[in-house]
Amino acid sequence: MFRTRLGARHVGVALVGIGGVLGAVRFRSRRGVRKCRRSLRAERAGDESFDPGSVSALPAPARRYLEHAIDPGRPLARRVELTMAGEFRFGDRWCPFEAEETLAARRGFLWEPTVRLGPGLWFSGVDFYVDGEGGQRFFLDGLLPVVRAGGPAVDRSSAGRFLAESVWLPTSLLPAMGAEWETVDDDRARVSLPGVDEPLTLTVGGDGALRSVKTMRLDGGTGERRPFGAVVESERTVDGVTVPWEVEVGWETEAGEFEPFFRAELREAAFG
Repeated sequence: MFRTRLGARHVGVALVGIGGVLGAVRFRSRRGVRKCRRSLRAERAGDESFDPGSVSALPAPARRYLEHAIDPGRPLARRVELTMAGEFRFGDRWCPFEAEETLAARRGFLWEPTVRLGPGLWFSGVDFYVDGEGGQRFFLDGLLPVVRAGGPAVDRSSAGRFLAESVWLPTSLLPAMGAEWETVDDDRARVSLPGVDEPLTLTVGGDGALRSVKTMRLDGGTGERRPFGAVVESERTVDGVTVPWEVEVGWETEAGEFEPFFRAELREAAFG
């Protein structure tokens, strides 16, 4: 009996110790997240406002898109704060999530989701790309570290995500923000952003509404560059800026089929 009680006591002490270590890891991670969030949220619109004449020389699809997405005279937002909800695919299962995101022009993004895996089981954390550095930090039930990723491959993959999500901040795709455009055809134009290796191809309707985006992105699962993109299901205008409101995001298979792994609908968008 004495041995049993002693063993249980030691196990309890060990678990408390492990909990303390995990708590310290979580604290350091959250402190870094707060620092990144403050840095991105420091980006604010200046005195410049959108002049449709500033995009008159761009390819026709780019001009239609930007004139549709940004109201004339609207201050050039440098940041957007998003809240969203949707589903994330794990194998054959779609799991619900809610998330907040900060995205800043020429800087990057910080995405903070909570994903429900089942009754009483969830994970949360952060996926980020800030000033050329990407990474993921995720915790099961808010405590147990399950993902801690970084390095050059993650940087490249995260840059691809940042590129695709820049359509949530259309002002970041203006020449005034360093964006460079080229024609693909009557319905598509390609844009390159400073510091991002790959360009993004936008498909635009005759009315200027964004239909889809596509780029080449490093797949963290396979280590290969693969076509990656999103289909825009609906859009909404908020404070003079029109953005995708419902999206389906995924990879393109070798057979050329779109395979979604992420569906989201925005709840709020606030520009700064």
